[in-house]
Amino acid sequence: MLNTYSLLCYTREATSREEANNEDIAYSMHLALRFGNGDDSEWQPLNENYGIFFAAGVPIAAAAGEPRRACTAAAHCAVDPFDAPRQASDAVSHGAVMPGVDIVLKSLKDPFLFRLADGRFGIAATRTDRGGAPDGSERSAFLVAVSRDLTSFEQLGLVRLRTDSGVNRVSVAYQAAFDRYVISWIGDNGESYAAQTGNITAEAGSEDPLDVVREARPQELRYTGDCGIANAVPGNVIPISETEAKRLTERFGRIRNVGASVPAQHADSALRGEAAKASILALGATRAELAYSDGSRGTRAVDWDAAQLEALASEAAEGTFEAGQTRTVAGRIRQTIYPVPFAVERADPSVFAWNYNGKPMFMFIATDDTDGNCVDPHEGRTHMPLRIADSIEALSDEAGGRAREIDLLKCGDLNSEGRRMTGCFWAPELHVIGGKLSILFMPCFDGPDRNPDGTPNDRAGKPDMWTGSCHIMQLKQHADGTDFDPREPRNWTVPEPILDPDGDTLNPVQRISLDMTVISDSGRWYYAWQQVGSIWIAGFDPSCPSRLTSRPRQIVVPEFAWDNMIAEGPNAIVHEGRIFLIYSGSLVGIDYTTGLVAAPAGANADLTDPAAWTKLDYPLQKSGVYNGRWQLGTGHGMWSHDEDGNLIYVFHNAEYENGCYGGRDAQVRRVHWSAEGMPILDMQSDEELDPSYADITMEITAR
Repeated sequence: MLNTYSLLCYTREATSREEANNEDIAYSMHLALRFGNGDDSEWQPLNENYGIFFAAGVPIAAAAGEPRRACTAAAHCAVDPFDAPRQASDAVSHGAVMPGVDIVLKSLKDPFLFRLADGRFGIAATRTDRGGAPDGSERSAFLVAVSRDLTSFEQLGLVRLRTDSGVNRVSVAYQAAFDRYVISWIGDNGESYAAQTGNITAEAGSEDPLDVVREARPQELRYTGDCGIANAVPGNVIPISETEAKRLTERFGRIRNVGASVPAQHADSALRGEAAKASILALGATRAELAYSDGSRGTRAVDWDAAQLEALASEAAEGTFEAGQTRTVAGRIRQTIYPVPFAVERADPSVFAWNYNGKPMFMFIATDDTDGNCVDPHEGRTHMPLRIADSIEALSDEAGGRAREIDLLKCGDLNSEGRRMTGCFWAPELHVIGGKLSILFMPCFDGPDRNPDGTPNDRAGKPDMWTGSCHIMQLKQHADGTDFDPREPRNWTVPEPILDPDGDTLNPVQRISLDMTVISDSGRWYYAWQQVGSIWIAGFDPSCPSRLTSRPRQIVVPEFAWDNMIAEGPNAIVHEGRIFLIYSGSLVGIDYTTGLVAAPAGANADLTDPAAWTKLDYPLQKSGVYNGRWQLGTGHGMWSHDEDGNLIYVFHNAEYENGCYGGRDAQVRRVHWSAEGMPILDMQSDEELDPSYADITMEITAR
């Protein structure tokens, strides 16, 4: 008998932000999987009971054309006839849209899963305003999207019906015998209605409504039982194949360590003396191979028994470790569990491995977010804190890292234009640019008397974040190319603003620009940063890093309820031919999430073209339980590597106790790559390494 699987789609009743289930999250399509045919089998929510398909926002009519280019989720959505006309922001004249102004965010309810004639999945749902209120489309239309495997979605837009009497609880069924789709729904009057079409995907976005008839005997296609999932509002159930179930489990299920091994090692019995001894001791670098439930693999360093290795090395040196003999060395797989929090009230953190004139070191730099005030903390004593240590763990508060902080910049220091930097040393990142250790960051200055629109500025004469802009400072070098000591503030160049190709400020709409990072691909260098509430990118020459070489272009716009009003904090890594660019959305606080866009690496792609990037429909990382503790508002992360070469993720989460927000704390954890090549940012410690596999042995055979 073939294995049978069922898939339930549902929304949730909104509960609270503290449970990562406010309206922005609850009013989306969730999925749960069940094995077997019986109703007694339990539904297993996928993606930790978090939304998977979200309704895309719709750009306003005044933002048509070029400004819409980065609205990738709404690429097929025409101008919305149900949204009232509104004036565009100033961003539109610069070829951009402003989140929440030029794009109207949406939510959904009553999702329904069905099969298309070609075997793909279709999703029908009632579109709503963000938060679940009616947006007018429910009078005569419903939302349609398609998906190959329910890990990504193509939103086609609205199917219009020749009615204004309400379209509620829509369902769709493909009738192969007639090669048609039958659409059924309930009107506001409680009566059942239907429409037909031979091509439902072609109807999406069409201005020609489908004819409507009353159904004599409506077929109830929706799930009516108790699914056993807290706060669930069931949609419907469809059968799926074992292959499809496996795909969904790999993407949205938990991945765990299921085994560990060490390859058999060999020693040359012909060697003697120090050469033989060295060959045995070199085996101390042998790593363990870890296997995971999705078929993925990883490696970890092992702390091998030094006494056993030394004894075997002596045997080999003396020639008593003879051909055919085997020895076993015990070890324990190395797993550093970093303190939680790693650094209190240090936001937008960056950990950087660097070689200082032959000496390896680790650096930690971040935004000072004391008491949640990152604009003017410590009553005007704004500073840029840098920590340096021989290991990542030694950078933590617990290891005394905070006490060893160095203030590279402080309130009142001048930039290259002679302006006093009075606050907001935001989001410093360490990079090597043009062979020089560099820090990208945003300082701010005292506010002017009036805003650009002529209104009085309430931050006049005080640190004003809206005066901030991306800057760079670089570590000085000696004539022989060696580096000055980075722990001395005087050894860094005076911070310079990064300007556009004409020498003008980066953000002509709002002034502020921030969160700059570096991407290098196919011989070209790019900056990516946040301005106008979204991610922008432009080329630059590493030999002149304070000036862009191309016009900035918008590549990521917040289009979903989960990333809503802002996309910021970009950071990129290359893995197996793809550039993974993470960003943070949903404003700073307990709702913060981590989104992802990806582009081909090494393919000479134009990374300033929004079409080069593919956006994940749901957060890569969100609020949730980690090692038994809730972490809310996770985001603004940076990729880095630990001492053993393992990829790590450095980010912050909200400091939140007893209903009060108190700032943001830095965290560090390792990254796992799934079998399909996706980064996993929330693997628990015992999922990364099952404690029962931590103790391991290595067999060494002489030959």
